[in-house]
Amino acid sequence: MAVSLELLRGIAVIRIDESSDSLLPDVRALLPAAVHARALVLVLEGGACGDDIKRLVRSSAAQREVVSAALRGVRDEVANLPVPVVAAIGGSASGEAAELAMACDLRVLASDGGLGRMTGDRVLVARRVTAAEALRTGLVDRVVPPGAVLGTAVELANECKSAQAARKSCRIVSP
Repeated sequence: MAVSLELLRGIAVIRIDESSDSLLPDVRALLPAAVHARALVLVLEGGACGDDIKRLVRSSAAQREVVSAALRGVRDEVANLPVPVVAAIGGSASGEAAELAMACDLRVLASDGGLGRMTGDRVLVARRVTAAEALRTGLVDRVVPPGAVLGTAVELANECKSAQAARKSCRIVSP
């Protein structure tokens, strides 16, 4: 399965391992379970981070609009979850993966990863932003070695206040 859910010490972890035609509906189906956790970590692995662009290029304008509308819906649901949401990006995210990552409160990126170029709230694939540039420009909150992405994302999720009113700023609190 391309999308899975697990509970890790009270944190919901939705893992997206590969891009597929059912990626967005699969993610949407798991989001309600995250509401009952303290926070959500959205894990975007390397295989999930770019294949959707190739798929979209081969599709018709009508098919692209359907996917775009579905993406906006899932992105908005992620952004409006009543718990902190942290993206754990284990590769180079573009397309759907980058859009979902940008809807999260915080983002952790592997040091060998990158992001599709951002313009407003839309992701373009015209230029890859390196991990160092993403950190310097504020697109991500942490850049860590590839093996530390999930652990760092869970750590950040544990540090975020979970009060709905403060969630959008996801202030880090001292232990």
